[in-house]
Amino acid sequence: MPLMHGKKSGSGKASREAQSGSTGRKYSISGFFVGQHRSREGNSPKDKNPSNKKEGYPPTSESPTSPSRPDNPRRVSGRPSIYIPKPAVPAEVQEAYESATHLEEVSDTSNSLSENELKYIFSGAPHFLLEKGKRPQWYPHVIFPWDESTRIQNLTDRKPLQHPSFTLSTLHAHIPVSPENGGIQIYPDTLTAKPGSRPPSFDVGVFEIPNMLSSTAKEDGCIGFRNFMELPILYEPKPMQRSVRQRQFDKHLHLITGSNGKNEPYSDYRPNANLDRLKLIAEGPAAWKRIGVRDCSMETITERLQTLSDVQDQITLQGQSVTLLDKQTVSDLHRHLFSTFLYPPPNNVDAEHPDSFRFQISTLIQVLGIKGAWVDFSLAEWRTRAGQILWEFPPHQDGDCLNNVPKSKSSNITLERKWLLIQILLSAEILFRADAAAKIRIFNQSTDIPVTASGIYIINGLRSDISDWGLIFCRRVFENLTFHYLPQADLEPATNRLVKEKAKNIQPTPSAAKSKEKQITDCIQLPRHPWQQLEALLVFAEILRWPGFEKMKHIMTEKLEAAFTDRSNLLSMFASPIRTEPLPNNIKPLGKCDMYRRSHTSNLIQLHDCSTFAGDSDLYLGGWISRTWLTGLVMPGESICDILISTLLENDPEAVKRLGPIANLYGAFIYKGRSWWSKACVVGRILASLSESSICMGWISTPVIPLDETGAPLGDGWLEIETINNIKNNVNPRINQGLEVLLDSSPLGVEGDLTATAFSLPLDEAHPGTDLDTHISYESSILSIQRSHNPSVLARPRKATAHLTFTLAPSSSAPSKITFHIKYNVSFISSFPCLPPFGYIAHPNTPFGSKPRRSRHYHRLNSFKNEKRRSSHKKNDIPKKGKPRCYSRLPGHPLHTDSFPYSYIPIHTLPSTPFPPTPTPNSPPPEHHSFHFPAHYLSLATDRRPKREQSRQKHTYIIDARGSNDKELFARSWCAMVGVNAVVGRVKRTCMACCIREARAADVPIVIRVGRAAEKCPMR
Repeated sequence: MPLMHGKKSGSGKASREAQSGSTGRKYSISGFFVGQHRSREGNSPKDKNPSNKKEGYPPTSESPTSPSRPDNPRRVSGRPSIYIPKPAVPAEVQEAYESATHLEEVSDTSNSLSENELKYIFSGAPHFLLEKGKRPQWYPHVIFPWDESTRIQNLTDRKPLQHPSFTLSTLHAHIPVSPENGGIQIYPDTLTAKPGSRPPSFDVGVFEIPNMLSSTAKEDGCIGFRNFMELPILYEPKPMQRSVRQRQFDKHLHLITGSNGKNEPYSDYRPNANLDRLKLIAEGPAAWKRIGVRDCSMETITERLQTLSDVQDQITLQGQSVTLLDKQTVSDLHRHLFSTFLYPPPNNVDAEHPDSFRFQISTLIQVLGIKGAWVDFSLAEWRTRAGQILWEFPPHQDGDCLNNVPKSKSSNITLERKWLLIQILLSAEILFRADAAAKIRIFNQSTDIPVTASGIYIINGLRSDISDWGLIFCRRVFENLTFHYLPQADLEPATNRLVKEKAKNIQPTPSAAKSKEKQITDCIQLPRHPWQQLEALLVFAEILRWPGFEKMKHIMTEKLEAAFTDRSNLLSMFASPIRTEPLPNNIKPLGKCDMYRRSHTSNLIQLHDCSTFAGDSDLYLGGWISRTWLTGLVMPGESICDILISTLLENDPEAVKRLGPIANLYGAFIYKGRSWWSKACVVGRILASLSESSICMGWISTPVIPLDETGAPLGDGWLEIETINNIKNNVNPRINQGLEVLLDSSPLGVEGDLTATAFSLPLDEAHPGTDLDTHISYESSILSIQRSHNPSVLARPRKATAHLTFTLAPSSSAPSKITFHIKYNVSFISSFPCLPPFGYIAHPNTPFGSKPRRSRHYHRLNSFKNEKRRSSHKKNDIPKKGKPRCYSRLPGHPLHTDSFPYSYIPIHTLPSTPFPPTPTPNSPPPEHHSFHFPAHYLSLATDRRPKREQSRQKHTYIIDARGSNDKELFARSWCAMVGVNAVVGRVKRTCMACCIREARAADVPIVIRVGRAAEKCPMR
């Protein structure tokens, strides 16, 4: 179907005529990237002319002085006359994309589309690519390289976070979330950061995987493009420690093994040593000395943490531009570090040495980089459980924690907690020095500190994932906690008073007797933002429609008010570690293997039951995991979802009793007439498409109560839905395929030509067939529970396989009952929004429905050029034959026919359709072969990839699920049965062509079109 620009939308005719008149030849688009990458969260420059508006593009002229590549003598060197900042893309990606999208001299000038015309019709179309990071890892990006409009640049496939505290889940840059958007506002915290008070700081340069901002997709139960592309990384083997290349003049920065005896400092240090953390802690200070760590008192540790915390407060709360070097000189830092917390290394330099500053940082990095000696926060399992060491009293009932310390070694049963505080302290010594170095480098404030580019390069070479994530954890600690030292003698009366008064009226119990122990340690941590954290928890509960929400809100608010009006209450609530009681004999306790178990269906944790709390119930705010949330000690990544739901359950007085103490955070649970599903469970991702469902931070609430095989509703309890993980089985993840993502999804295609006849305009309403007349209704979810007579198994979350049943009523046949077995753990990708340019359809080349049922494309752009020429003399008039009904913009973006073949799968045929669908004479077979990028890909600049045979092309299949949520549920269930991922594209949000291209970028074969079937107006 030919396209016509609107009244004021320039057609690029001047550019085309200028080129034809001056050279007699025709050239098409040349893709390019320049400038710096602007975050999609920000605004575009105000002094630029936005694209995708009614103004036309300026003419493109060739620059006679532009150099041309020697291996490409006919390359077009013309550039637009207006500079357009583009995202920063590595040079190899720039060159490859420019080459693959650049067409040389075209012989058929009557149908060739000029660069400006192509840029116009693809304005607002997203481009998908991977960027190579500093480490051997690719980062997904979605950009609009041909647009400056703020409206287009701010398009995103995710929803905004519902509360500021939810941003703890990510390290990616994002727009600050306004507290007013939370829906519930209790009190503003006393301690809040001053706007604009953040000075330059050290960028650790690591991010959570997968991207958590992209996990909150616009389509419920879906994830964004970035999140999907990074999922396979979770199942890849962890890379080995980065090797360090020692250079002769840097040798003094590398630790060497102590040689003066077995029990001397650094005698156990080896670059590739792998220690046992629990054994190291249990052996006590003598073992610590052998890796260079001193046994310092809790008072010394707390005082240093308070000093560094004061520097943090001056920066964030008072807005002062200070660093650690404003408090201590480099030589003072050197003496304090190696006399208080670390032993001087065998190759120690003098405090006045010019390299002292670098030596301090490199020594700290190498000590903290010893494998196995410290808590490894690069492991997702530990990002949830740091609070277990800080706020749970030994013996621990689950996890990888120290429980038994021989009395001969130490009488302090909180030795593991002290070791974690030492790790926080040493990480802080690195972090605050690195922040000072960053400020010096940026503002060039001092010439006395030898912080050079080569020095930074050397220090970066010593870093590891363990030390980097330790720095991330340390920064979270200082941003959300304050440190206080109180001797045991001062703490005992205040904390035991309420317990002793309560004990007068009741018989002593084992739990009460244990509570008389000195459970409060000298170094206590108090939250900086407790009200904000409580507010976020209540937002989470309200969105998920938690039963008894108003009562819970009232009780928790009163408890927190009581804590901050009475110091003894505050200490009892946050300072004293809480004891988790052993499980009953009929429940098998969780072991270390359960914590490190890599499973996509099971993530077990033991919740704290308020009925076992020995203290005053009025001061109970859950166990260690609840304190982790209320203090804000939340690490980036998916752990925030686990911590939120666990805190909610622990603070519901009935939940743990009815559900059991062992929770499956990757499964689901039924409670009080509703079911809650983790987004990690594919059944939850399917049910999320129901209108009655709600979703927040990785959890889905729905009124659906699953049935057992007899048809009876299941009772309260935890569930584990067994499926096959097809992500783990992917031997060649798309995230590792580099340039192929960019080229396979380019709007211009990579094969055939760029003439008007090479493009078509796929439209939803152009799809003939009976899909809109097919009626589908969701009936029930049936879980086949695995039966067991073992009491310990019965007390764990119930394992089951899932089936979803529907009633299918095609227009031409009687209704039938359909059951889909949810077999695979597939993912659904929310399509990235697009915004077609202004314009209208002049007239269709062929009427709707005139092509065969399985025609690959509709509405070719055959007469695009001729129609433009005929109407160019009357821009203010619209031809009667092509008069649009409601289009102010084009109804979608064109699709390159040769590069993106697609066909429909009728929704009523899904139950009998395997994947890939069986080929028929009228349908091209799908493509399984993965195109390997040529070694000399720059040759594409002079010769685009020739059109391939249909049998070798990747094929995209469309499922039209418009009209009802049950149809979408039906299509998702089929995908989970046959094991294919899908892009979910909503009408008026993403056009058909852009959905198909995103599917190709993600290497996904299915596109599910959803939304109102009657809508024929394009996106506005």
